[in-house]
Amino acid sequence: MARSSKQRLIIAVILTALTVSVGNPLSAQSHGINEMSLERWAKLREVERHQLKIAEKYFLEKSWSVAADEYDKYLTLYESSDAASYVMLKWSLCQVEMRRQNTAIKDGFQSVIDYWPESDDAIAASYYKGKTLKDIGQNEKAKPALQQVLEDHPKHHVSVYAAVQLAEIAALEDNLGDKIKQWRHLTFDVIRDNATSRWCQEASQHLASHQLAHGEFDEAVKALETTYDAERLPLELVNRSQSVLETSMRESATASQGNRLADQLIQFLREQEPAELDDASAKSAATQLLYLIARVQRVVNRDEDVLKTFGEIANRFGADDELLSQTAEYYQAKQNFDKARQAFRNFKNQPDGLSRVARSYRQEKNPELAILTYAQLVSIDPEQTAVWKAEMAMTYREASKHAEAIKIYEALLNEDREHSDKWLWETAMTYRDASKWKEAIGFFRQSDQFPNNYREMAWCHRRLKQYGEAVILYNQIAGGHESSAPWAVLQIGYTEEEAGNQERAITAFKKVCKQFPKDRHASQAHAHLQNKYKLSVTLGGAKQD
Repeated sequence: MARSSKQRLIIAVILTALTVSVGNPLSAQSHGINEMSLERWAKLREVERHQLKIAEKYFLEKSWSVAADEYDKYLTLYESSDAASYVMLKWSLCQVEMRRQNTAIKDGFQSVIDYWPESDDAIAASYYKGKTLKDIGQNEKAKPALQQVLEDHPKHHVSVYAAVQLAEIAALEDNLGDKIKQWRHLTFDVIRDNATSRWCQEASQHLASHQLAHGEFDEAVKALETTYDAERLPLELVNRSQSVLETSMRESATASQGNRLADQLIQFLREQEPAELDDASAKSAATQLLYLIARVQRVVNRDEDVLKTFGEIANRFGADDELLSQTAEYYQAKQNFDKARQAFRNFKNQPDGLSRVARSYRQEKNPELAILTYAQLVSIDPEQTAVWKAEMAMTYREASKHAEAIKIYEALLNEDREHSDKWLWETAMTYRDASKWKEAIGFFRQSDQFPNNYREMAWCHRRLKQYGEAVILYNQIAGGHESSAPWAVLQIGYTEEEAGNQERAITAFKKVCKQFPKDRHASQAHAHLQNKYKLSVTLGGAKQD
């Protein structure tokens, strides 16, 4: 912003006679603090709207330098416009994005505050000034600026954003007292709406976690009640407590703290049970509360109590598949796979139960019994034959029995033609895993999954030292799949390197840097050229706004 433009602003202020309105209360704000309301937009002349549209277009495209120039042009052309303060605010934000924070603060945000003190934009500028000071590490200046925003505009959205920034500063300075102060403000004092709810909810969660860790159980419940209804609250309370419980139980010195919190949680959960259990909804709610109790008991290693709670659920509400699943998961966590499988086998949904039995055998590295279980599934659930046979094949692959897996995939190619490409792919991957590169290439070639099949074929050719074939495939990927082009050209460089063609490799790496300067693979190529070849190249010479 040229000084002449800033001087013109003073004249503009006099001409407009401070006619802009005071900031709206929080509950009435319908637009962001750096956005223009539709009512205000409607008041602009057509020529003003035209110029502002141009500037806003570049702002949305993140072309910060061009946008700043267009905002400056607006101020030059329409000094007395009602939108002048808004335009100056947006010009300032462009300066921030271009890392000219001091310019943004002194010539931008402060100008809005000084020349349009009664405007919404001045309120926003006050916040952005404090935030920008914080972002450049000037916390001692940022804190009073942000605190002033809180005090001057308690019902405006900026007060919420300022409190969030102050909490972040407190975290950086390890100032627990200030953090808690802002969390409490955001949790209990702020009117929540679409623009602020996220920050208030996060603050309530942080506050509750702190309180749970410091023995303030009832206060933590109050904090979470501001965010969650009675139905959701028990789950969220347990979620917030779990890490505290786990940390406490790691050391004998703090185990008593963990057990005390567990007792408080269990009592709270018991108290939430519906008084009347005369319908399915109430019974379901009571059951879920008991599962939460069992979860707490598991964390604090009360194994007998966990099983008693499961027994209570069975006695009061019946033993359904969910209870059997929870019981099995408990035994699996204790490495008692036999008892876990016993629970799985009692599922009313027999295919689901048996599939979990098979997975537990795989978890135990017992492929033979897993295969037998999948064979049983094929017989009792013939409609899902392809699913269970595919699981058989994967079990063989996990056991490095590639030939057996391939036989199953070949059978599936004939039996399940609707998904033939899937079985072609799995066959190819199995050959690849078995280091049978030629066979893998043959099946990848039949697949329709471009460019992934070409990637895999190229890799197999490299294992066979057929570097020319690999380069051809990478070139086809680069030419036929735009988003994969940087990766493909980089792979050409590595392939030429493996082939001993140093000059061609360097050419490929340089090509990545030149053609795709903003892609992460260009950074990889750039680093490789420097580290291996001691060459320094420019990433495309692309200008950044």
